[in-house]
Amino acid sequence: MNLDIYQIISNGENSRTEFKSGDFHNDSLAKEITAFSNMSGGEIFIGISDSGMIEGIEDKRLEERVIQICRNNIIPPVIPEISFVHAEGKKILHIIVEKGKFKPFKVKSSNKYYIRAGSVSIEPTNEELIRLFQDSSQFHFEASRLLGTTVDNIDLLKFRLYCKNYRQMEWDEDTDFGRLLYNFQIVDENGCLTVAGSLFFGTDTSRYLPQSGIDMNCFNGTDQTADMTDYKSLDGTVPELIEAAEQFVKFNSKTKPVFNEDETRRTDRHDYEPFVIRELVANAFMHRDWSVFGQKIRINLFLNRAEFFSPGKIPNTLNLVRALSGISYYRNPLIAQMLKDYKFAEKAGRGLQKIVKFHKHNNLKSPDFDIDGEYFKVIVYNANDT
Repeated sequence: MNLDIYQIISNGENSRTEFKSGDFHNDSLAKEITAFSNMSGGEIFIGISDSGMIEGIEDKRLEERVIQICRNNIIPPVIPEISFVHAEGKKILHIIVEKGKFKPFKVKSSNKYYIRAGSVSIEPTNEELIRLFQDSSQFHFEASRLLGTTVDNIDLLKFRLYCKNYRQMEWDEDTDFGRLLYNFQIVDENGCLTVAGSLFFGTDTSRYLPQSGIDMNCFNGTDQTADMTDYKSLDGTVPELIEAAEQFVKFNSKTKPVFNEDETRRTDRHDYEPFVIRELVANAFMHRDWSVFGQKIRINLFLNRAEFFSPGKIPNTLNLVRALSGISYYRNPLIAQMLKDYKFAEKAGRGLQKIVKFHKHNNLKSPDFDIDGEYFKVIVYNANDT
């Protein structure tokens, strides 16, 4: 590997680069490695001071020491790539830390987790720590309790209809209502509603989960500076919100008659195919990161396109190529199962595939997928925009 060590020093420490002198404490190095492992990985140069001065290293057993720190001071252990770099006649130890696959990582002695923020390693907030656990599939926020809720916050009629119509379960006087709610993870062992339970059967979900609901905007133009012609910010259960989103798009869209080449057969072409809207809205509720506060699922309608925003990055185990290939990973398996029960989603995870295939088959502009930000964004183009 050819490294321009002087350019690296000139760039300074950042979210992917850390300098350390040779007299570091073991847990100090463990902290930096942990932070890089919990984020996107990074490089550590031992033998360069924080100010960028090349000091070099003299400890001949430093490589072995670093390996032992990675094995014994970090949980779970990390296996970095280690090499040596020479500059100004001095030796520098170069450590490459990859993005961890078994998050979250922590320093064993202090039992603390760390993440990288700019040029420093800090402890994550509760929300950030939750997302680290979610990335490793060790924790599903949808199953966490909503403090202050009880079974009195459940719409019993909706839950009963769900059991009858979608789970083929009849209730009688011998039905253990509390046990049923617990088995379906609608409530936890203390009788508090779970996030998933409240999203589908809660009576006042927005009070306890303010990031629930959906915001929908319609603009008379191609960007958000245009006049707004319609706006709705709705709360309710997930099935109600999906249907409301379908109606919002339908109300603010048009249908255009299209004839074949011989003009012998007419078909009506929607601005946006209804099944595409349903699939994308259901997908947003199924896969959004419910631990992200302050943001709701959002739809923006413009004259030439519709944009769908779902808060939270896609899980580490999934990428766009895999998602478009039909490979599924459920951040929220409870929500996913209930959406399938309600017939809002397929079991095979082929929704995005079907959307892309539909646009290709009908010679329509393919949707755009954006996964680079702290959200998952899909852009569908107006089929009748010419």
